[in-house]
Amino acid sequence: MEDSKSLCPLSSAMEDYLEAIYHLEQEHRIARVRDIADRLKVRMSSVTSALRTLSARGLLKYDPHQYITLTEEGARQAQDIVRRHVILKRFLVRVLKIDNASAEDNACRIEHHLDPEVIERLVDFLGFMEMCPVDQTRWVYGIAESCDDCETCLERAKGKLRTRARAQEAAVAGGMTLAEAIPGSQVLIESLPRGSSFSGLPAMESVDIGAIVEIEHRDDKSGSLQINVKGYRLSLDEEHASRILVKPI
Repeated sequence: MEDSKSLCPLSSAMEDYLEAIYHLEQEHRIARVRDIADRLKVRMSSVTSALRTLSARGLLKYDPHQYITLTEEGARQAQDIVRRHVILKRFLVRVLKIDNASAEDNACRIEHHLDPEVIERLVDFLGFMEMCPVDQTRWVYGIAESCDDCETCLERAKGKLRTRARAQEAAVAGGMTLAEAIPGSQVLIESLPRGSSFSGLPAMESVDIGAIVEIEHRDDKSGSLQINVKGYRLSLDEEHASRILVKPI
């Protein structure tokens, strides 16, 4: 089998298949030809052809009589595709104020054509927008009415900074952990356990102190968290989450 890295880049259609299989594995632990066809709204014969192509590139394991599973390299590439999609949608919704349905549709069309450098610049820009104490989107795009001076906005910013500082001090003093973060909030990584291993979570392995984490959902039964880190969506169990100190932003 030829090394997948030496082959030409995947077409946008093949990337869509990888992304669909990744989501199906995350949701149901398995992926079947019928499920892939339903998700992508294509014929099962088309799915079979695509699976053979991806299997030949070493990105998935395919047997007509078994479930489809991504290889380690296939999962890595799929995560990268999903990350691009998430970042683009966040940018369209939060910065350009596009509605969710339109942002989802446009992110699907754009995600296949951006270089890694562009994605990282978007991550940095989103981080800046989300960290700023004043709503920067109003200033950058002139959505707000103009005013004669900056006093009102600056006073609001000072108030937000004071509130944030008090919340951060209380969290650090009390040892707030990621497991205690509220769904819908954002937190800043304050410290990570030494020698911690995030097996199977490459996105967490590259997280540094100061990174922004968005809490998307908490499973009340298991305590696991669905989080967003640098554009990666992943699930973190309560044991790992309770070992990461954070402060609210």
